Amino acid sequence: MKIILLKVSIFFLALWLFSPIAVKAEIKVDGKIDEPEWTSSQSYRDFVVVNPLTFTSPRNATEVKVLSIQEGLAVAFICDQPAEESRTRTITQRDASQFDSDSVSVMVDFDATGQIAYEFSVSIAGSYRDGAITNESDFNYDWDGVWQHAVNEEKDRWTVEILIPWSIVAMREGENNTRKLGLLFQRVLQSNKETFGFPAASSERPQFVSNFSKVEVAQYSEQEFDLLPYATALSDLKNNSTKGKAGLDIFWKPSGKFQLAATVNPDFGQVESDDLVIDFSAIEVLFSDKRPFFTENQALLDLRMPNRGYLIYTRRIGGPSDKDGTPSDITGALKVIGSAGPINYGVLAAQETEEEGRTFFGGRMVIPGENWSLGTFTTYAERPFLDRTALVNSLDYEIKSNNVWRLQGQFLMSQIDEPSGDISDFGAWYRLYYTPSEAWHLQMDMSHWGKDLDISDMGYIMRTNLEELFLYSQWRQTDFSADSRAASVDWTLWSIWRRNAEGTALQSKVVFQRQEKLRSGAGIDYMLQIDTAGYDDIISRGNGLVHFDKELSGSATYNTQRKGAWKKSVGLNVMQEGTGGWGESLNANVTWFPDEKFNIDLNAKAYLSNDWLMWLQGDRLAGYSLKQITGEISPSWYPADRHEIRLRTQWIVMNAENGQSYHIGSRGRLISDDNMVNDFAMINFGLQIRYRYEIAPLSDFYIVYSRGGLDRMENPTESTIDLFSSSTKLRNSDQILVKLRYGF
Repeated sequence: MKIILLKVSIFFLALWLFSPIAVKAEIKVDGKIDEPEWTSSQSYRDFVVVNPLTFTSPRNATEVKVLSIQEGLAVAFICDQPAEESRTRTITQRDASQFDSDSVSVMVDFDATGQIAYEFSVSIAGSYRDGAITNESDFNYDWDGVWQHAVNEEKDRWTVEILIPWSIVAMREGENNTRKLGLLFQRVLQSNKETFGFPAASSERPQFVSNFSKVEVAQYSEQEFDLLPYATALSDLKNNSTKGKAGLDIFWKPSGKFQLAATVNPDFGQVESDDLVIDFSAIEVLFSDKRPFFTENQALLDLRMPNRGYLIYTRRIGGPSDKDGTPSDITGALKVIGSAGPINYGVLAAQETEEEGRTFFGGRMVIPGENWSLGTFTTYAERPFLDRTALVNSLDYEIKSNNVWRLQGQFLMSQIDEPSGDISDFGAWYRLYYTPSEAWHLQMDMSHWGKDLDISDMGYIMRTNLEELFLYSQWRQTDFSADSRAASVDWTLWSIWRRNAEGTALQSKVVFQRQEKLRSGAGIDYMLQIDTAGYDDIISRGNGLVHFDKELSGSATYNTQRKGAWKKSVGLNVMQEGTGGWGESLNANVTWFPDEKFNIDLNAKAYLSNDWLMWLQGDRLAGYSLKQITGEISPSWYPADRHEIRLRTQWIVMNAENGQSYHIGSRGRLISDDNMVNDFAMINFGLQIRYRYEIAPLSDFYIVYSRGGLDRMENPTESTIDLFSSSTKLRNSDQILVKLRYGF
């Protein structure tokens, strides 16, 4: 293996050394827009308010300059802000969903087709975020690119320079030495969460990326070759053992329209902790992926479906093995993204180690038109330990008409080959958006997921054996007076009607929502939900239908904009559940900002129920009085540039008492019986302290301490509060990880 790696490295290094060398332009990315090249740039000034979505003129002027140079796409923001108006400069980690500071964003559709775009955001404090945008408005911040940015502050304005290399993603070739881009610019005033944008487009509407401004720029192409080896040392403090691991990621971009990535023995991403979960439902929990190889240029393969469906769920690769459920090692993986003529394509292949290691393959082709697209997707998984193979084929399409309507859909079929026999089935869905005016938005979804449809060998879907009709209507009110506290109000009514593929009526929903955005930046949301009478066909895990009567639920949420050193939100939920009982939950979040380099996020949730229902075995279920407390404390400290120290502590404590046994009776009714049901409690605790030093983009040094565990107790004697304290003593895992990842 070492000889093979050496030969591969020499081959790619030779290609890089003998590639043509581009002449660098004289643009210094320092936040000061003083180079003479900027005088020939394209300029954009006609910003409007897009949050709240009023499309009115903003109170502060913003100008953006765009320049295409050999090095990449250069973007400069000039943000007017009088000295007497406060500026919020909180530092946050990379890819934070909220900056908690003034910020700017440029979003780029490199092919101007409305299919995929990329976000590049910078805060006034120098924090930055990047991510991919698919399906018009689905944001994913797992993707990380290498680009430059800098901020400069002056008395009455602040400026930002951004340089995005042409090699950052695969893109189609232009014509006549020019390239057409889709561009959108945004600026956020953190004091009241007001957002200015150009052009007048919003991700809250069905068509967002398609509405980017189309811009012609000079075409350039850059080559790139990166070797990213990593090494880790893991010390298991509980078992008194230490082990090391090393691997290599290779990224080769010989041209803008072709990119290749390969990995050998990739890291599973132990430096990022998943959210703690205690889940008793019949639906698999979905987790995001933080491994660089599997997030790099994944957008073309990130096709999303209703029911939270993905044909490629990358956490399957290297996930729990079929043999013993422990994490699998990966021998290697390969990804190719590119375009050929009118076709965009992407391929992902991976092989796990050991004799029982699985093989994964996924390939997608898309033909994008001006107002339409047509694509195919194929995945294949081979699982030797189970003597099982799984093949999934799909055809997807999209048609758009200005901003009035948009139609998209997909047909897919799975074919499973295993010792018990071959099984095949199909699924189909379509979605129609209709937006007759700025105030109204309507949507209709129809889907069919066959009983034997199975995409879970390489993909993910919440469930199959399902047919759904989803109807949605929203009216937005923005005609408020200048002295009104409300900036906009959304009135929403939606319903989802469900049955399984065998015709059994499942519980359906009718939901009314009112969402109010205040001029202060705060928000108030109300929700009322009615679940119709119907059956649950998955709670018993195939042991019979369970019938539920009509149920009601409601919620109210209030969140404040940051005021001084504090930001808060609180939410109350009340729901009818079980066999007719009630539950309620209270959620609270407080963030404290003692200074710009340090903040503490506090989250707490208390959930109480007098009829919490769970499956036991066979046709038996049980209802409990449940007390559950979930908490999280997450301080973040940025002591110096490129240094980050984070603590993340999570608790989940649940105490189920006074259990009542049920069995499934006639017509799915639950019938109480005298079978013994034990009280139980579960505690889950996780702590991670992480130090990170960013050596260079995508090159990092980590020291991570992690500890935690999960425990279940039958007939506990401790109170819920005592269990909360006891959870901190859990030590199923206790380890220190040191990791170095460095790019050449």
